[in-house]
Amino acid sequence: MKAILDGDIIAYRAAFWADAEGADFLEDRLRDDLIRWTPPNCTIGAVALSCSRSDNFRKQYLPEYKEHRNARPKPDCMGYALDILKDITPVVMADNLEADDLMGIEKSAGRMVCVTIDKDLQQVPGLWWVPRLEDSDFPIEIQTTTLEQADRWFYRQWLTGDSTDNVAGIWKLGPKKADKLLDSTPTQNWTALVLSQYEQRPNKDGGAYTLDKAIAMGIAVRILREGEEIMGWLPQEFR
Repeated sequence: MKAILDGDIIAYRAAFWADAEGADFLEDRLRDDLIRWTPPNCTIGAVALSCSRSDNFRKQYLPEYKEHRNARPKPDCMGYALDILKDITPVVMADNLEADDLMGIEKSAGRMVCVTIDKDLQQVPGLWWVPRLEDSDFPIEIQTTTLEQADRWFYRQWLTGDSTDNVAGIWKLGPKKADKLLDSTPTQNWTALVLSQYEQRPNKDGGAYTLDKAIAMGIAVRILREGEEIMGWLPQEFR
């Protein structure tokens, strides 16, 4: 079985380490990381890297997407780490797509095991594995995300947002409330449920969410699956 690895996180962690320890052994560090990030009985099929943040298709719909990260400087060695990865392992990139999308496409297609510490990839069905890191409490075996589990994760995030990516979601609607709403609604009606919640609830400023804003939140948190266009998950009547 082949695996697709989250190159953004691998490069960032290694570059951060090199800023503190020096860049002389950065390639050695990256080679060791690639070994530790490869699941048992798997080989590396690809290491996924994101397009530039400004080129991400989500910015067209939600301009504030990840905008807060611009004030956070990248590690000085980030560019060097990326160059090394491109030299020592198969790398995959695509215009306007994040590494998450590339991993999501392969994971949902069943072609590769998705390897990342980013929990967001649980909104995509398929095989996944978390590398053996010091702060990891995940099982050591390769895990399976079912379609039902994946869809629930996505719709919960659409309701609650994702502060890591500067996606606000519905003001003061947390995971517990989101789960109650999803549990009380047939899965085929989850899109209508989410949009009705955006329509009924006030935003942070006490105003109303527009339909466009609600859909933009969904586009921002949605990780692409195989054969899925940007709004392919959205029923036609809501586009």
